[in-house]
Amino acid sequence: MKKILIILFSVGGALILLGWAGYALQSKLKAKLPSTEVRVECPQRGTLTEFITAPGLVEPKRKVEISAKISARVISIPVEEGNQVFKGAEAGEAAKEPTLLIKLDASDLEAGLRSVQAHRAAQAARIEVARAEITSKKANIEACRARLEQMTRKLDREKNLLGSRDISQSTVDETQSLFDEQQAQLTIVENDLKTTEMNLVVMEHELEAADAEISRAVQDLTYTTIMAPMDGIVTKINAEEGEMVMTGTMNNPGTVIMEVADLSQMLVLVQVDQTDISKVQVGQKAKVEFQAWPDRFFDGVVEKKALALTMGRSGEYYEVEVLLQNTSGQEVLSGLSADVDIETATYQEVLLVPSQAILAREVDSLPMEIRDSNPLVDTKKTYGSVVYRYIEGEAVVTPVKIGQSDTTHTIILEGLTETDKIITGPFKILTTLQHKQKVLDEREKEKAGKDKETAAPAGDANEAKS
Repeated sequence: MKKILIILFSVGGALILLGWAGYALQSKLKAKLPSTEVRVECPQRGTLTEFITAPGLVEPKRKVEISAKISARVISIPVEEGNQVFKGAEAGEAAKEPTLLIKLDASDLEAGLRSVQAHRAAQAARIEVARAEITSKKANIEACRARLEQMTRKLDREKNLLGSRDISQSTVDETQSLFDEQQAQLTIVENDLKTTEMNLVVMEHELEAADAEISRAVQDLTYTTIMAPMDGIVTKINAEEGEMVMTGTMNNPGTVIMEVADLSQMLVLVQVDQTDISKVQVGQKAKVEFQAWPDRFFDGVVEKKALALTMGRSGEYYEVEVLLQNTSGQEVLSGLSADVDIETATYQEVLLVPSQAILAREVDSLPMEIRDSNPLVDTKKTYGSVVYRYIEGEAVVTPVKIGQSDTTHTIILEGLTETDKIITGPFKILTTLQHKQKVLDEREKEKAGKDKETAAPAGDANEAKS
């Protein structure tokens, strides 16, 4: 038993010695490995602006599509694309003649106007005839009433004479027959008068309808001359002289002859994804970059946000209107494609680090002492955010809590201070960097090289002197 214990202790001691030897050898080999050159920076306090990026197209803020209100042939278009046009002088403005845009053929409308005017004149004449008939029939009624009163008195007198047997019954019956006939005649004449009066009312309404047709014909004639509806520039002409233009219907839009726009104020119609629309608010600032002028940014401000989703060829989106500001005299043309950055939030005096310095590492791959003791490590999650601090020539993995970010930097909420040194690149090295790996700040290497170059001439001078 004693021999067995001696053997066990001997083997254990040998294993311990081998372990220490292996550790010492590994440390010596590790010390001899060349250090990896890295770029080191300190976190900085600053301002971070969060934004969303979306595509858009330029449109004038105010534009009018000129369409015909009547179907007619184009006689002349006295303006060309690019011409300045004017609506005319408003109240209190200096005299300014409105610009004629389009002249349409009015011959059919003029003939139509003459037709309804003739119809109206004929209707007015028929009304005068009816009024004369009414006057005549009223006089006839008065005469019938007078004769009826005369017959009434005669009949009453004969009835009295019949009682005294001064006249015969046949005489009274004949007078009664004449009375009934006269009374029937009066009824007929009165009914005829009522009919004529009703016909007069109908004709007067028809006269009003004729007046309305004349007004409409006159109004249609004014549509043959199309003046500028606003001050602006003719941006598009879609018709030619001699071409027939048509009015629109519910299912068939009419001919758009030309387009007039105010190019002094331009909008970018931005297509914002539904995942970002909640961040956009009216009044937010924006930066606009056009493909026509790469690397040049124009200022803008969000002026309107759509409340309904739009279905487009590129997918679903919400339309946001961004008003361009301070174009510095640059003529921004309608229809240009743009990329728009809308500033959705600004964070002041926050701790910032380059975004590429923040890496996602599996929680289980972190060193045990860091995984178990650092409160920023959430063991319930698969991955955590870390940076590598530069401490005495080594890369030390450090869990951090991050906030918002822009295209280059990310906010550090917890885990670092302004005095820490962190490894920010190169990115290829960052992706393979290990905890406690030997690293060398490239600035320190440059400084050492300069010191060596400075010391070399001094050494040569001492040798020459000796």
